[in-house]
Amino acid sequence: SSGINAEYGLIFYTVPVYWLAGLQATPEKFLANCLFTYLAVYSSRCMAMAISAALTNFQVAAFVANLLFTVFLLSSGFIINLESLWIGVRWLKWTSYLKWSFQALNQIEFTGLVFTCNSTVRAAYGECPIANGTVALKSYDLDGEELWECFTALAGIILLFLILCFAFLKVINQKPKK
Repeated sequence: SSGINAEYGLIFYTVPVYWLAGLQATPEKFLANCLFTYLAVYSSRCMAMAISAALTNFQVAAFVANLLFTVFLLSSGFIINLESLWIGVRWLKWTSYLKWSFQALNQIEFTGLVFTCNSTVRAAYGECPIANGTVALKSYDLDGEELWECFTALAGIILLFLILCFAFLKVINQKPKK
């Protein structure tokens, strides 16, 4: 399946939300944001196609897809700081397409920003605790890989899901049971 429906979502969601949220208004950052949002949506779509090809029962496929999405979400750094994850499951972040897209979107937005603190915060900490975007990315463990590495990882995950989908369609009998 092509990503045409994902492109509609990109237009109707990303464009207004980007500008309404007050993100950095430069064409490069906006287009990079659109690219990584599209890759995240298309990764989700490819994962759903692979799961639906593997599991012909709708209820089971929906359960497995939600379970896998939850695991990817928890290991993405969005809900739980990646350094706070238990060491036994910390490796899951490398398989999470949500981690790669979240990291890329944060790097796009926070790189080059400088923050200012009011006098109350300065009095409490002596200085601004998070002075710039680089410090913010480092504090959430989202500074390790560059944008091209995030792009490559997302492209690889999409390719893996598409290969799995093709293999499941070839191997598993897709005809409904009577």
